[in-house]
Amino acid sequence: MNRTIQIRDNVRSFIMANDRWLTIFGKGLLAFVGLIIINHFFGYISFLTSPIIALIFAVGCAFIPLRAGGLLVLAYLFFQLTGLSTQVAVVALILMLASYGLSIFYGSKHMFNIDYIPVFLQIGMPYPIVVISALRGTIKDVTSVVCGGIISFYLKTIRENASLFIEEETNVSVIDVISKRMIVNPMFYIYITALIALFVIIVLVRNSKIKHSWIIAISIGIFTEMMLMMLGYIMTGNISKVPLLIVANVLAFAIGVVITYIFRDLDYDRVEKVQFEDDDYIYYVTAVPKIELAKEEKRITRITEASKGFHNAGKVEDDKKEDNSGSSD
Repeated sequence: MNRTIQIRDNVRSFIMANDRWLTIFGKGLLAFVGLIIINHFFGYISFLTSPIIALIFAVGCAFIPLRAGGLLVLAYLFFQLTGLSTQVAVVALILMLASYGLSIFYGSKHMFNIDYIPVFLQIGMPYPIVVISALRGTIKDVTSVVCGGIISFYLKTIRENASLFIEEETNVSVIDVISKRMIVNPMFYIYITALIALFVIIVLVRNSKIKHSWIIAISIGIFTEMMLMMLGYIMTGNISKVPLLIVANVLAFAIGVVITYIFRDLDYDRVEKVQFEDDDYIYYVTAVPKIELAKEEKRITRITEASKGFHNAGKVEDDKKEDNSGSSD
């Protein structure tokens, strides 16, 4: 146990010492992976699909706030969609702007849900994003989760029906695809419900006073979401998607455990430092166990023969008795 705590403290110290560069690297890596996914699934403008361009965009995202980097990723996605259909790109833009407006109105601060849930759903991995948001956010961020889920399913529907827009003689509109392939799809509602359940359960349970609330929150939230999605796949006959669902949730659980272990798990037998936040402030707290505050017993020793009055508290009475007995003699 002590060895585990030492490893965790070393990791924390390394992160705190290199926080700026790790943050830059993390934002750049997230943007780069997102751009590569966009190029793979929505690479309709060939000259934008170059890894060099994706790398340049990612470097730019690394040195700006996460929200601004997410906007760049969405702008990149918008331009790629124009290569498929102007209608598709315009509807996507409307959804993005509406999502940002609603999230700001309801006080959501995790705009990366709108930016990256749509991208990572294309590889079946939106759940780690939701887990990270639930562990680090508040219940208000559920708005951005819902908005990100709607945009992600819209993009998934467009990707699966892209051939309808590529054919020159087709008269299919985006509204037709949304009304006949998305709105009537039961998986759309199950998917949004699963994301909401995952987020809300983690937020509510982690804020409770039960022991190991964070791990319990992650476990219950992921289990509930996975059962809902499995039920949906069984109902719609998409059993082949279950293995990828399990892999995505295992990854989400692992990420949640790492966040809890490194940043949130307190050892109540040692002095610990913890960080938490609400809507307005970030708090840095040093937790000191009461046993560490217990005062040590003060002991006063005799320094010279002439200073017989300086004794510790336990020997003063005995010394006085010795002096009295000596005077009677």
